Amino acid sequence: MNPNSKLLTQTLLELKQPDDKIQCMYIWIDGSLKNFRTKTKTWPEDPETPNNLPVMEFCGSATDFDVGDVADYYAKPVRLYKDPFRGGCNRLIFCETYSRERLPTFANNRYRLLASTLLHEPFTFFQTYSLLRKDGKPLCYMDPAYTSDSKSGFVCGRYVAEAHYRACLYAGVNMSSLESVSNQGQWRYSIGSFSSAVELGDDVWMSRFLLLRVAEDFDVVVNFEKDQASFWMDMENVSAEKRMRTADSLLSKFVIKEHKPVRIQNFHNRIVLSDLQPDIDPYSLCKKTIEAFNTLN
Repeated sequence: MNPNSKLLTQTLLELKQPDDKIQCMYIWIDGSLKNFRTKTKTWPEDPETPNNLPVMEFCGSATDFDVGDVADYYAKPVRLYKDPFRGGCNRLIFCETYSRERLPTFANNRYRLLASTLLHEPFTFFQTYSLLRKDGKPLCYMDPAYTSDSKSGFVCGRYVAEAHYRACLYAGVNMSSLESVSNQGQWRYSIGSFSSAVELGDDVWMSRFLLLRVAEDFDVVVNFEKDQASFWMDMENVSAEKRMRTADSLLSKFVIKEHKPVRIQNFHNRIVLSDLQPDIDPYSLCKKTIEAFNTLN
């Protein structure tokens, strides 16, 4: 992107915004269960709660939802975040998706998680990602403004990772930590650890959206494919016997039934699922984990 274009954009964003014009960016997960779709609506006041905003119609045929001749779908606001890019009273509106019959879509695993349990447990989700140039090469071959000398112990992409961290905190995402994985532009952050399962899922998805949006401003690409995620379930007040039975149940759900190389580790105060696909749906992950725990009650 031309630096002058960024300067012009920043200048325009700093213009005074009318008090009765709030930009609300609706964000939802499309039918791929990986990509985000957005649409901004102007609202006359700060919505304060999701219930103060209307359901928004969108075209299913353009968002991988279309089945047959059904193209009308709906994004229902369920969570509000502050907008770190537009600032002020502007909001990011995280949404669930529904069909024309007002039924949850196949991608609406948030609804299914809410419907399956009321259990609130302290979870932590670790998300790892790599930053690449637009041509797919490691970020360390980019302009020095984005990197540092790997021989001196510094890592690539620190500006991007730190900007993402701050954007998440500003928005209201419950970021717990940030660390570099290698000097080639690999980073890991965590969400939790005092979130409910649904709140955790919301924050993981929103953190991914914010990461992609921040990377866009830095003209770099986020890659999840070469990395792995992990999921911690706090079991501090659970007996050793029940932890072992829970780990066995998780082993059955995630390894035996799905035939995926997921590792289940049973520690004295937590159970850790590692080697997860980095773009895994956190709602489905939480649902299966809680189901494994609840079968023992």
